[in-house]
Amino acid sequence: MKSMTTKMMMAAAALVVVTGVASAQQYRADIPFAFNASGKMWAAGTYVLRIDAANHWLVQISNRETRKSSLAMPSDKTDGRYNQPAGGAPTLTFVCGTSRCSLAQIWTDPERPALTFSYPRIGKDEQASATVRVVKMNGD
Repeated sequence: MKSMTTKMMMAAAALVVVTGVASAQQYRADIPFAFNASGKMWAAGTYVLRIDAANHWLVQISNRETRKSSLAMPSDKTDGRYNQPAGGAPTLTFVCGTSRCSLAQIWTDPERPALTFSYPRIGKDEQASATVRVVKMNGD
């Protein structure tokens, strides 16, 4: 009896793990500039973004070269059908000032919400040459 209970608990745990993995999306983004995300500065480079719908749309940002990563929780989610970028490809949107860029939004497809992130505001004395930069992402 104890053996059967143990096997059932192991099967339930495996199901939870599989469900969590199945709900996560993974993307690769080549970002050509330094940026701020989740309160941390990141260098230009290739990043893997893992978006986990099962965990409140938690996003793991990982730098492939340095192997460092961080978690980012969106501050807001909006209907992805109404925030589609031109061409409909998954995108990262950045708000850029003269001294820094910050991750502002991730959009993957119309069936999923657009994820908005908190970021430092551009200073009143800053003149931004471009306020938004879009980087296309490819599924891995």
